Amino acid sequence: MNTRRDRLRSIFAGAEPAPKGEGTPADAPVTPTTPASSAAPQIPPRRTTSGAVKAMGLSLGSLSEQVQEAKKLRETLASGEKVVEIDTAHLERSPYHDRLTDGARDDEDFAALVHSMKEHGQQVPVLVRPHPDPDKAARGIYQIAYGHRRVLAARELGIPVRAIVRQLSDADLVVAQGKENAERRALSFIERAVFAKALIDHGFDRATAQAALSVHKSEMTRLLQVAEMVPLEVVRAVGPAPKAGRPRWMALGELLQKDSLGLAGKTIRSPDFLSADSDTRFQRLFNTLEAAARSRSRAGQDGQTISSVDGKATIAELTRSGKAVRFTIPESAGRGFADYLARRLPEIHAEFAREEEGKAEQ
Repeated sequence: MNTRRDRLRSIFAGAEPAPKGEGTPADAPVTPTTPASSAAPQIPPRRTTSGAVKAMGLSLGSLSEQVQEAKKLRETLASGEKVVEIDTAHLERSPYHDRLTDGARDDEDFAALVHSMKEHGQQVPVLVRPHPDPDKAARGIYQIAYGHRRVLAARELGIPVRAIVRQLSDADLVVAQGKENAERRALSFIERAVFAKALIDHGFDRATAQAALSVHKSEMTRLLQVAEMVPLEVVRAVGPAPKAGRPRWMALGELLQKDSLGLAGKTIRSPDFLSADSDTRFQRLFNTLEAAARSRSRAGQDGQTISSVDGKATIAELTRSGKAVRFTIPESAGRGFADYLARRLPEIHAEFAREEEGKAEQ
C-alpha cells in the first residue's frame, strides 16, 4: 500500500522511484561520496504545484457532475418530464370535470393566484397529455391532467403555460388529476361527488375512481349517492358551496326528491339567486325547499303552494284541515302583500259570489 502511494506521489513530483528490492544497476556510474560539510546545497525535487493538482481534481469532479446531469436528462426525456411552454389556446380541460369554479367565479383565491403569477411567474408546471383525438394532437392540442386554475390565470395574463407533457392513459390522467386536487386546492364535497360520478359514467371501475379521489369504498358510495340525488343542473347553479358538507347535500337531495312543484328550477334561475355567492345560493335553495316541505307536511294531502304568474316566487300556501282552510302569505310574496290581499278580499269575495249566482241560474 505504501509503495503505491509513494509511486503516485513521485509521479506528480516528476521522478520514478526504484522498485522495492532492486539495487543500483551494475553498469551505473558510481558517484563518489562527498562529505556533508563540503557538499553543495541539495536542490529539492521539482513538484507539481498544489493549484494544478486542485484544478485536476475540480475537473474530475465537474466531469462526474456532468455525467450525472446527462443521466438525469436522459431519464427526464425518457419519462416525458421536459418542461415546455404552450399557448393557452392549445390547451383543453380534462374531459372528466371536477371543479365547479370558472376563473374568479366562486373562487376567492383566484385573484391571488393571478397576482402571484404576474409578479413571480409560474412556479409549478401543469401536467398535460397530447390530445387523444389524432386530428387535434396533430394540431398541437393538449388535454390538461391538472393545473386548470394555473391555465386560466395564464390565459387571463396573456402568457404561455409551463407544462410537463406526458403520455397518459385515461386512467393515468384521472389518478393524476385527483392526486393534484388532494395535494393542492382541495375539492369541496359536491365537487368530489360530481367527479366520482363523472368517472363512473365514463366507464372507469370503482377501484380507479377511488384511487383518483383517495377515498375508501364506503365514502365512494356516499359520494355517488349524493351525485345521483342532486341533478347536475342544480349542482352547477349552486356551485362548490365549500361550507356545505355531506349531511347538508344529502338533506338537499332528499328535499329535491319531493319537489313536485318545480320550485328548485324556479329558484336557481332567479336573478337574486344567481348574483349571490355559492354558499348563499345553497342556503337559499335549501330554505325554499325546506319551507315548501314543511307546508306540505302541515297540509297533509290537501296542501297547495301558489306561485306568482312568472313562477319565480311563492305567494301563498293553502292548507286544509277538516272544514277549515288556512292561507299563509310568505315573505317571498312581497312586503305588504298580505295587507293588500286583506283589503281586496271583500271585492274578491263579491266577484266569487256573482260567479256562483251565475252558475245557479244556469
